[in-house]
Amino acid sequence: GDGEQKQSFIITKTISARLRDLCRIIGSGKNYPILLEGPTSSGKTSLVEYIARLTQHKCVRINNHQHTDIEEYTGCYVTDADTG
Repeated sequence: GDGEQKQSFIITKTISARLRDLCRIIGSGKNYPILLEGPTSSGKTSLVEYIARLTQHKCVRINNHQHTDIEEYTGCYVTDADTG
């Protein structure tokens, strides 16, 4: 269950530093957007999911790639091929 997932997240010295940094940004009250970059399987998603569980927030995951642009987040107007 959820309790098992909380216990299985290993807090290393590096993870502790990242958690501290993220908590400072989140706790600032400024509502800053946060972009986490790093190689595949480096723990970015796990870190955010861990914080979301601890703070009882919903976590929405968006996978970025080299062709991701702002319209994928905000939407855009596209004409219909039949009606123009």
